[in-house]
Order: sequence, then C-alpha cells, then structure tokens
Amino acid sequence: MTVTTTPTPTVPSDDPLRRDVRLLGELLGRVIVEQCGEELLAAEERIRLLSRELRSQHATKTERAELHELVESLDGPQRGDVLRAFSLYFQLANLAEQVHRIRRRRLHEHAGEAPRESLADAVQRLRAAGIDGEELARLAGGIRVELVLTAHPTESTRRGALAAQLRMADLLRRLDDHDLTPAGRAGVQRGLLEEITTLWQTDEVREVRPKVRDEIRHGLWFFDRVLFDDAPRVTAALRDLVPGMAEGAEPLAFGSWIGGDQDGNPNTGPDTFTDAISWARRLVLDRYRSEVRELARAVSVSERLADIAPALLESLARDEQELPGYAAEIGEQNVGEPYRRKLSFVWRRLGNVLAPDPANPGDDGYLDVDAFRADLDLIDAALRAGRGERIADGRLAALRRRVAMYGFHVAKLDIRMHARDLHEPTERVHATFEAVAEEQQRHGAAAADTLVISGTASADDVRAAMRLTSAASADLAPVPLFETIEDLEAAPRIMRELLAEPDYLELVRTRRAGRLEVMVGYSDSAKDGGYLAAQWHVFGAQRALANIAREHDVELMVFHGRGGSAGRGGGPTHAAILAQPPSWPPGRLKLTEQGETISFKYGLRGLARRNLESAVSGALIAAAPGRVPGGAALDVEPEHEAAITQLAGQAEAAFRALVHDDPAFVPFFRAFTPVDELALLNVGSRPARRPDSARYLEGLRAIPWVFSWTQNRSLLPAWYGCGTALAPLADTPEGRALLRDMYERWPFFRALISNLEMTLAKSSMEIAHTYLELVEGDADRDRLWGRISTEHAHTVEAVLATVDTPTLLDSQPALRRSIQLRNPYVDPMNLIQVELLAQHRASGGADEDNARLLARSIAGIAAALRNTG
Repeated sequence: MTVTTTPTPTVPSDDPLRRDVRLLGELLGRVIVEQCGEELLAAEERIRLLSRELRSQHATKTERAELHELVESLDGPQRGDVLRAFSLYFQLANLAEQVHRIRRRRLHEHAGEAPRESLADAVQRLRAAGIDGEELARLAGGIRVELVLTAHPTESTRRGALAAQLRMADLLRRLDDHDLTPAGRAGVQRGLLEEITTLWQTDEVREVRPKVRDEIRHGLWFFDRVLFDDAPRVTAALRDLVPGMAEGAEPLAFGSWIGGDQDGNPNTGPDTFTDAISWARRLVLDRYRSEVRELARAVSVSERLADIAPALLESLARDEQELPGYAAEIGEQNVGEPYRRKLSFVWRRLGNVLAPDPANPGDDGYLDVDAFRADLDLIDAALRAGRGERIADGRLAALRRRVAMYGFHVAKLDIRMHARDLHEPTERVHATFEAVAEEQQRHGAAAADTLVISGTASADDVRAAMRLTSAASADLAPVPLFETIEDLEAAPRIMRELLAEPDYLELVRTRRAGRLEVMVGYSDSAKDGGYLAAQWHVFGAQRALANIAREHDVELMVFHGRGGSAGRGGGPTHAAILAQPPSWPPGRLKLTEQGETISFKYGLRGLARRNLESAVSGALIAAAPGRVPGGAALDVEPEHEAAITQLAGQAEAAFRALVHDDPAFVPFFRAFTPVDELALLNVGSRPARRPDSARYLEGLRAIPWVFSWTQNRSLLPAWYGCGTALAPLADTPEGRALLRDMYERWPFFRALISNLEMTLAKSSMEIAHTYLELVEGDADRDRLWGRISTEHAHTVEAVLATVDTPTLLDSQPALRRSIQLRNPYVDPMNLIQVELLAQHRASGGADEDNARLLARSIAGIAAALRNTG
C-alpha cells in the first residue's frame, strides 16, 4: 500500500485566491442569469471587458466615448441591475481576499515561519534586539491596546450580508480540504449559490435610516459572532510566547461609543446609554451561561477517582446555603461529581444576575464579575490540585480568559459630549449623567467611566465636565479631545494648567490610578489643514503630552480618533502604532475602530485574530522604542524634524488656500461630489452636519467630507497640499536624498508616505474628470480642476521620488494587483453615478426610483474601494 502526502508549501501561493474569485464570479453569473436573464449578464460583461481594455490601453477620450455611450444606453432598471451586479461582485471579491489572508497565515505557520505583524514575529524581533526573557515579560506585562468601536456612519454593508459572508467564508475554507469529495465540492457550490441568491434578492440600500438601537445591535454582533472567540486567543498566544508575564496583565481590551456618543447626535441619550449597557450585559452573561453548561457536561470528574480539594467542597456547602431554593430543586443531582455540581450553581448565579428566579426569590446572584472569577479560579485550583491540569487548561482556561477580557460589560461604554453642551447643559445631559450614576451604583464603574469632551479648547471645558459629573455623583474621568490644529497646538498648555489644579491631579492619581487619558483627533485636523499638517500636529501634541506625563509622574494613555481612510488618520494599524512618538510609558494606546473598518477587520473569525495580533504586536515593539530595527523611534533627528516642520507648513498653506480661502471651492465641491446625496444611503443615525454651524464646510462632518471625495475617486483630502510641499525637495538631488533618508529611517515619515502612496494608487483622476460635467460655470470649474489635477500629479511624482520606484505600489504587488483588477468594475459604476447625479439634481430629488439607484451606486463604490470615511 502506497501512502502519499501533500507537501506543505513554504511560499504561500495566490492560486487559491484566484480559484475562489473565479468560482464566486461564475456563480454570481449563474445567479444573474437565473434572476434577470442572459441579456443582463451579456451587458455587464460587455461593460466590464470594455472598461478593462480601456484601462490597459490608456485610451484616449474618443476611445472612452464608447464606454460612455454603452452606459448611457442602459435604461433605469438595467442600470440598477448592473450596479447590483458589480456591487455584489465586490462583496464576493472582498470576501475571497479576506479568506485568503487567513489562508496565508496558516501556510506560514505550517512552514514554521512567523507571519508578519504577528505576536511571534514581534517576540522574535525583540529577542534578536538583545531583550532577554525577564525584560520581555516586563514589557509584555505593561502594554495595553484598547479598541473602541464607534457607530460612525461609513458602514454600508448590512448585518444580514455580514452574516452571509461568515457562512460563505466557512464554505470557501472547505475548498482547501484535500479530502473534499466531488459530492462535497458540489455541496459547497450549492451553499454558495444559496447565499449569493439571497444577497441578490436583498436590497443593500436601507429603506430608513438606522436607529441608535440598531447600531448597538450591530456593534454587539461582532462580539457575539467573532470577537468573543478570537480576541482571548490573542492574549493566550502572548502568554504562551512570553513566560513570566504578569498574571493580571491584560494587553487587549475593548470599548464602545455606540449608544453613548452624543456629539451632534440628537438620537442618543440616557435611554440609549442604558440600553447599550444592559444589552451587552445580557449578551455576555448568556454566553457565559452557555459555556458553563457545556463545561459542566464535560467535566465529569468523580470524587471516587480523583482527589477533591477541600476548598471546592466548602464552596459547594456555601452555595447550598446561599441558594437554598435551587439546592432543593436539584436535590442530589451530581452529588458524586462535585465539579458538575459546582458549575450548576455557577450557572444559576449567572442567571440570577440577569433576572432573579421568581420561584426562588431569596437565591443570590453574583454581586460583580470578581465573584464569578473567584469561583472559576477556585475550580481551576481544585483541578490542578487533583492532577487535572489538562482539564483546567482546556475549556475552563478559555472561559477564564474571556471573563478577564469582557467582564460583565463586554466593552466599556464611553460617553461623548461636545464642550458647548457642558457649558449649557440640557435636560438630556443631566439625565445622562444621572443614568451613569445609577448604572455605576448598580454594577460598578467597569462598564462606563469616561467622558470624552469633543471640541476641547480650554481647561474650562474640562472643569465644566467635572462640575456636572460630580453633581450627579457619576464617576466619569473627563478626557479632552483636541480636534483642530489650533486645539492640538494648545493641548500641552491646557493639560499643564489642569495638572496644576489639585482636584484634577487627585482625580488622575487616585480615582484613575495614575492614568491620564487624552484624545487626539485626526479627522477635523485633516479637514482643517490637510493630511500632512494634521499628522505632524498630532505627532507633536503626543510628544509634548508624554513629556508632561513624565514630569507629573502619571501614565499617559493617548486615545487616537482614527477613521478608516487615510484622509481621517486611517491606514495599517501596525505601522501607525510604530509611527507614533513614545508615550509614557511606551506601548499603550487607545484607538477608535469606525464604520467599514470594523467589518473589514473583525467580520470573520481568524481574520479578526490576525488584525488584533497586528495591533498588540505593534504595541509590544513600540514598548522598546529605538531598540528594534524598523521599530518605533526613540527620538526624531533634528534634520528630519526641521524638514517635516517646513513641509507641514507648506502643505497646510496650500490646502487652506484651496479649501478654506477660495470662495468658489464650496459650490464646486458640492457639485463635483455627491456630498449632499450621501444621506440617501441611510447608513447612520447621526446627521451629516453639525446643527449649530451656518457655514457649510465648518458644519460638515469629516466623514461625509472624506466619503464624498472617495466616491468620485479623487480622494482629495488624503493628499492635497502634499505635492506642493514635497515637490521642491523631490526635484533636487539633495532634497531627494533627504526624503529617502527620512522614509528609510523614520517610521512616522515612512507610514505617512506609505499611506499617501496607497491613496494615490486608489485614486483615478481620469474618472474624477467625468464628474466635471456636473459643475456649472466654466471659469471657476476649469481653474479649480486645474489646481487639483496639477497638485495630484506633483504629489505622485514626489512620492515616487521618495520611495524610489517607477510606479506606485511597486513594493506591494498584491495590493497593486488588487486595485488594478477592481478598476474595470468600479469605473462603470462611477459613469452610471454621474448620469444618476445629473438626473437627480435636475428633478430636484423628486424621482424616487432614480434616488434609489443613486444610493445603490454610492453603496457599490464604497464596497469596491473599501475606504469610505
């Protein structure tokens, strides 16, 4: 008998990705024919192939006219179906790429390699830098990454579609099974066809705008389906890699703004805060009860065959005394199996936390999560004392890790209010703080202890927050959020002023155990002065705040308000962490996860773990600044600092000259982009504009500002001004040498340029040019377009000179190939959108069918580019 084995590949191949994309595309084609007929599929294929040919041939305007005519020849229903076909294709292609990322990680692990940005990779790099086991354990025990989920309205994918993608991901993974039979493969295809058909018949455009409670459920969905399992595995992996790490250290934690963010959202208040707290508590307690029940079934240890610790028997006696009703109910059940009996009491106590048993009103529940953890710790110790270490290290250990991470609250809920609402508090503000006080009195401060103050411009804003929370007996630490460039520059002075006051210093040192939390905003600062200037001002504020924390002997936690796109501070998390100046102590940070970023990072099991490891591994390397090659820098070289300071000033001046100082810009912007039509998508409960601003651009939130420029493919907020700043240096040998030195040796500048390069590669000025037909007034239109297109060209040239490559993304061929493959599908959607925008505006928005198609185009382009706001 001959046994054959399949060799483990040492170099991950993209063949399975191509297989999956091809299969999903073929199945989508079958569904289109079944649902709409051969004619639609033929039209979609003609459009796609022509678009691809035009892209590959660098076609002239005349040659492009054929594609325009083909798109214009489609009637309304055909346009809608073509949009849906392309949009669904992108959902499927995105899913295939996400599954492939998980596959590549597994292949690396099979080959005995540490995947990039994994915990294993970080530990290897730290050890290679000469950091011994004792110091490594100290560093790992001190890091902290807190990820805060927000309901910022950039997620266009509905929850039903996310659930379908989970099911399809499981089916695609089955295709990698070497033992999969032909019948099994056919079954996989049937399952995929079922899901694709369901998605085809599901309207991706919501009928009505979601309510805050819908957003709360949406956020909790990711914990229930993915994060409850994947996140604790990250902390377990770190402990396995770093023996001796402090027992109580928790390097990863979660927070949320969903239900507590009142900045500009009139739909949030005390009721949504209470709902968010109670729904999260019920979700996690139900999960614990389910796990405890399964654990009781599994741990059938008999007192006749194993030594039972006296402490366990004593605790059982207490349970029977404190829960007499339940003890009578179960009688002698599992008397000879003490672990099962103990776990049955644990299960009942968890139920009593949710709702007291009406049949046994005197029975106790857990007063807090610490009492629950104490019972689990007791069971763990008893198993180990009775030579049951393997049992203790299995499902019980997994449950204990989950409880340590999620408690009874899942994610700490922050309250956010604007500073003006604290100086002139409404009844909603007072009622919210009273609701916080009630929840804290009932459940402790673990579920909510932070008040983020948007628009902080002075120490008085923080003082007002302290007065209000104190009056309501709400134990909330005020966290100033510095958003504009002016406020970022003022942040060090404001924090020094606050720390000089005994009340504030006592709050930080005593009530918050020495933790000083300050939030920096990327979105409004970028809308204020452009991408490059905002990044440098945020960097400078962090560096100054770290020095202040060191002077006052407190620990600084910088809270980064990052969006998904580069124009709002987004980009790869690992690189972003290493790009920051050292905090005090280093290796600690808090950051927002917003909109489509949440589903893209945490929508699939396995992929969530990969992204969580990337964040924690970045923090681990950042905990040793200046010691790991390619890691976080300890200081900025004077020549580099002088250069970036000058570059930031030049970029800010260029950005403001166009966006804020040119009176023709706002009318051009509103005509050239679908900014005013984004509301048709109904993606969030919060209004797109702040209610108290008369000037259009000042009142417009950063998300629609970025979202709208992404739709027309120019992505202006992420690069405008950078060409003006970088080009003069890039044009001289000495300047190029300086830029390349900064790029090679300074993580901050490398991340900045890498994000610029990615954004420029995703942009398409050829497609953006088609939106000019929506703009009236030839003189201002042509003048502004000339400035924008020239700046884009200068930025591309300067970035290529800095990275020293002939084309964008030469060093990232997989990303470049992904963008190139997507363009033939995205370009037609943009052409259709231009037609729909013209008709929508001509009708004054009265054509409801057209409005729905326009919303569908917005959702489709958002899915295609994977960066909205």
